[in-house]
Amino acid sequence: MQRFVRTPLLVWLALVPALWGQDDCRPLAPCYSTAGLVNSASGEAGFLAPYTFATLYGTNLSYNERGRTNEDALPGIGGVNILVGGVAAMIFYASPGQVNFLVPVSIRAGEVTLQVTREGVFGPALRVRLAEFAPALFCFLQQPDQAVAQRMPDFAPATSEAPARPGEYVILYATGLGNYSVPVGDYVPPPSARQIQSRPDFQLLLDGVPVDNSRVEYVGSVVNYWGLIQINLKLPETISNHPEIRIAIGATESRAGVRLAAQPE
Repeated sequence: MQRFVRTPLLVWLALVPALWGQDDCRPLAPCYSTAGLVNSASGEAGFLAPYTFATLYGTNLSYNERGRTNEDALPGIGGVNILVGGVAAMIFYASPGQVNFLVPVSIRAGEVTLQVTREGVFGPALRVRLAEFAPALFCFLQQPDQAVAQRMPDFAPATSEAPARPGEYVILYATGLGNYSVPVGDYVPPPSARQIQSRPDFQLLLDGVPVDNSRVEYVGSVVNYWGLIQINLKLPETISNHPEIRIAIGATESRAGVRLAAQPE
């Protein structure tokens, strides 16, 4: 089995802000609504599950803009915390208008309460429904419908100018696929390569057709990266030009319309 381990060529996506309401918000307190809560990879509102990267848009979420550093105590940053079902979520970026976080892996699917606190000032308590899985592929910031993919063996990005070819290996990145075969906790990044627990139910589809499972050689952790899923794919010998790509756990699929920069010889 080909298992590539390297820091991924991936930037947290600053998605186009959704519209959020201002109901039930106190002056100067964090303000947000369910319309501004999205899956960070797909941008789909409310498409979340345990161990999924999420983005919350609003106002007064933080006093300043900053990302997580090695000096930050877990799990919040800059006095900002997000409670999901009463569990503090890992936060990776906070600004007055946006917070990026990881839904705690210890939370069960179902209806939960989500609430932001900023230095002890609480925002509204939202009722949010978490699915069991929320599969989504990360896409390039400037091309939101093109999946982030790296070509092996040099880890070069697969782009329209340098597409992947039939039979080549590519690495994709995803979220919303659940915990690993050797589970991790809410605040512990995976210390080793671990397949996802739901691997037997995982499928990758090109143009709506499931790829032979033997070509999907790894679906699991990126070592020391919270929540990020790496997918190692050996492309079929026959592919269309820039095929649509989806991932699925059982009947739950990632969004339509995402393309892989690949083309026939």
